[in-house]
Amino acid sequence: MSHFYYITHLQRIGYLVMFFCTILNLPIRAQNVDIENIAKAKPLVVSGGLTASGIFSAGLPNNDSPFNYFLSGTLNFNILGTVNVPVILNYSNRNISLSQGYSFNQLSFNPTYKWITAHIGTNYMTFSPYTLNGHQFVGGGLELTPTNWKIQLMGGRLLRGQFTDTTTTGPTFERMGYGYKVEYNPGKFTIGTTMFKAYDVANSIPEDKRYYQNSVINPKDNLVMGLNFSTTLFHKLQIVMDYANSVVTKDQGGEYASSSIKSLAGVFHKNNATTESYHAFKSNLNYNIAQTSTILGVGYERIDPNYTTLGGYYFVNDLENYTLMVTQNLLQNKLNISGNVGLQRDDLQNTKASKQSRFIGAMNANLRLENGLSMGLNFSNFQSYRFVNTIYNNITRVPGQPLDSLRFSLISQTIGYNLIKQLKKTETKETTLTFNASYLNSRNKRDNTVDSTSQSHVVTSTASYNINFTKQKAAINLGVNYFGNEFYNSSLRGFGPTVAIRKTFIEKINTNLSFSALTTQSKTNEQSNSFSVMNIMLMANWSPAKGHNLNLSSSVVKNQSSTFLNGNIGYSYSF
Repeated sequence: MSHFYYITHLQRIGYLVMFFCTILNLPIRAQNVDIENIAKAKPLVVSGGLTASGIFSAGLPNNDSPFNYFLSGTLNFNILGTVNVPVILNYSNRNISLSQGYSFNQLSFNPTYKWITAHIGTNYMTFSPYTLNGHQFVGGGLELTPTNWKIQLMGGRLLRGQFTDTTTTGPTFERMGYGYKVEYNPGKFTIGTTMFKAYDVANSIPEDKRYYQNSVINPKDNLVMGLNFSTTLFHKLQIVMDYANSVVTKDQGGEYASSSIKSLAGVFHKNNATTESYHAFKSNLNYNIAQTSTILGVGYERIDPNYTTLGGYYFVNDLENYTLMVTQNLLQNKLNISGNVGLQRDDLQNTKASKQSRFIGAMNANLRLENGLSMGLNFSNFQSYRFVNTIYNNITRVPGQPLDSLRFSLISQTIGYNLIKQLKKTETKETTLTFNASYLNSRNKRDNTVDSTSQSHVVTSTASYNINFTKQKAAINLGVNYFGNEFYNSSLRGFGPTVAIRKTFIEKINTNLSFSALTTQSKTNEQSNSFSVMNIMLMANWSPAKGHNLNLSSSVVKNQSSTFLNGNIGYSYSF
C-alpha cells in the first residue's frame, strides 16, 4: 500500500467534509476576534504540572538496570488569552512491553482556539463502539464544534512495524489509519456519518519474518463506514440508532482475484478473495414518565460473527440481543434501580451443532439512607471485555512494574455488592465500616473462538474498619481480604489481613504505613501446595511550598520463591 494511496484518501475526506458543509450551509468562516481583550491579555501564560520519579529495585527478574526513571507532565500554554495549547508527556527509560502494540512513551499537543481543537502526537479518539474505539495512534487529528456541528478528523500510525522484539505480541506490520465523523444537531435531532480506514504497510515486515506461533502474519486492509441518528419526540420519547459496516481484507497479497461486495463500505473498498463484510446495528427506544420518575425502554442489537475493525482492540460479536429497560427512583430518590432484561441468541449463521438462546440481564441498585448507610448491588451477564485485576495480583505485583491494562479477558457474568456504614461521628473521631464483594466469570477469545482452557471464576471480598482521629490527623484501617480463583484445571485461594496507619506531621508531611499478607493454597490436578505472600509499604509525602510536592516510598514484596525490594523518589511541581 503506497503513501500516495494514503494521500488520495485524505483528499477524499476533505471532499466529503466540504460536501457536508455545502449542503447544510456550515458556517466555516472565521469568527470575529475580540481585539480589545487580546490587547489586555498576557502574551503567554503557562500552567500545569511536571512529575519526575526514579525507581530503585533489587531482586527483580530480567531487569537489566536497578534504576529506572519516569517523566510525566501536563502543561497548558495560553497565548494572548485566546489560544490554549495543552501538552502531555509520558516517558521512561525502562523497556516496557505491553500487549496490543501499545506505546508507553507518549507526547501530545492539543491546541484549542474557540471551537477548534487539534491533536498532534500520541492521541486517542472514539467515533463509535463499532468503528474507531479508543485506539492509540501517533499522528494528528481535529475536532471542530461550530454551531450545530461536531466534526472529528484523524490520521496517523496505529501500530509500529517490528519483527525483532516479538515476545509479547508477535510480528506487527506498520499500520496506518485515518477517518472522520461528522454530526449535525440543529436541536431536534442528531444525524451523523463515520468513515474509518486502516491498512498494514506490506513491506514493513520481510516475508521470512511473518511467522508467529505456527501461523503466518498477513497484511490486512480495513474500511468501516457508519451512520447514526437520534431524536426526541414530544419531549418524552427518545430514539437512538447506530449502524456500522466493516469490510476487512485479511491478506493484501496480489495473487488473489478481485471481488465485489455489495455493502455500504464494500462499494468503496478494494476487495479480493480474502475480503469479508460485517455489520453491526444497535437501536434504543426510551420513554420518560416524569410523574413517577420512571424511564422505560426497548433495545435491539445485532453484531455479525467475526465482526472486527482495526480501530479497536476487542469486539464482542456473533450475537443478537432483545432487551427491555427500566429506571426507577423510589423512597424520595434514596433508592435508584435500573436494569435491562431480555433474550440473546448466538450462532447467527447456523454453523454450530447446537444454537444457544439465553436470558440476559443487567441490574444496578443503589440505596443511600440518612443514618450513614449506603449500599449497592449490581449484576450483569452481558458479554464485555475488561481488564481483570485481582487481590493476589495487587499484593504480589513486582514493584514499579506498570500494569498491562489492555490485556483484556472476555467477561460473561459479574455480580457485585458494596456497603458503607458510618458507625460513629464526633468532633474528634469517625468510624466507618466498609464491605465489598464481587464475582466474575472470564475467558479468553481469539478469532471468534473461546479457549475453553482459559475460563476462570474469580471471587474477591474485602472488609475493613476505619478509625479517623480528626484532631490528631491520623487514621487506622484494619481489614481482611479473601479471594478464590478457579481455573480450567487448577485453583488458587487466599485469605489474610491488611493493616494501614496514616498520619500527618507538622501540617505538610503525610505518611502511610501498610502491611498486607495472604495465606494461599493452590491446587493443580491432584497436587496441593500452601504458601504465604506479603507486602509491606511505607510512603511519605511532603509539600514544602505551594505547588511543590516530594514523594518517597519503599516496599518489600515476598512471595513463595523470591523477595523484591524497591524504593521510589518523586518530585512534582504544579503551577
